[in-house]
Amino acid sequence: MSHLIDYSIGLVCEGKTDQILLERILSTWTQNPNLRINRLHPKTDESGGWSKVLKYCESEDFKDVFTQNDFIVIQIDTDFMSGDSVGEKYRIDLKDLTGKETVNAFRVKIVELIGEEFYGEYSNRIIFAIAINEIECWLLPVYFSDKKAAKNVNCIDTLNTVLLQKEGFYIDAKDDVYYRKLAKNFRKKKDIQKYAKRQESFQLFIDNLQSTIESN
Repeated sequence: MSHLIDYSIGLVCEGKTDQILLERILSTWTQNPNLRINRLHPKTDESGGWSKVLKYCESEDFKDVFTQNDFIVIQIDTDFMSGDSVGEKYRIDLKDLTGKETVNAFRVKIVELIGEEFYGEYSNRIIFAIAINEIECWLLPVYFSDKKAAKNVNCIDTLNTVLLQKEGFYIDAKDDVYYRKLAKNFRKKKDIQKYAKRQESFQLFIDNLQSTIESN
C-alpha cells in the first residue's frame, strides 16, 4: 500500500466507541503488522463529543501531534448539525446537499478551524472519517443486505432490531465491550470493501485513507 513500513496513525474521535471501530478498520485495511495507532482525543480519562473534536482541531495541541504521528485521522458524525445548540462558529449549512457534498462541507469547516496555512502544510498526512449521521451507519451492511444497508438515518435503532437476536445485546449505551465485538466484523479487507460500497461516507473515508497513505 505504501513504501512506509513502520508508521503511526493518531486518532481524533468523538468518543471511545468510535476509536474502537476505527482501530480495527485501520489495522485490517492497512495490513501493516508494524502499524501503531495512538488515541489522541479523547484520552482514556476524557469525555468526548463533537464539539470537543472541533475545539481540539483548532487547538495548539492538535498542531503538536504531527511530531509524534505520521498520519492523523479526524472522525466526526454529521448528526449534531440537526440540533439547535450549534453555535455560529461551528454551524454548517447542509440544506439540499448530497452525501458527498455533506462530507466535503464538514472537511471545509474542519480545515477552517485547523487553519488553512497549517492544513496546507500537513494536508498529505490528514485523513477524514466523516460519517453521515453516525458512524454506526457503517455497521448496517454487516447485518443487512437489503436497502437498509445503505441507510444513514436512525442507524442505531435499525441495528438494534437485529443485534439482540444475532449478538445478544443492544448498543444504545455505547458499551466498549459490545463495540469490540462489533469491530470484529472488520477483520478481513474484502469485507470492508464490501461494506463500504453500501455506505457512501464509509467509502469516502476508505478512499481518503488509501490515497493519503499511498502518497507518502
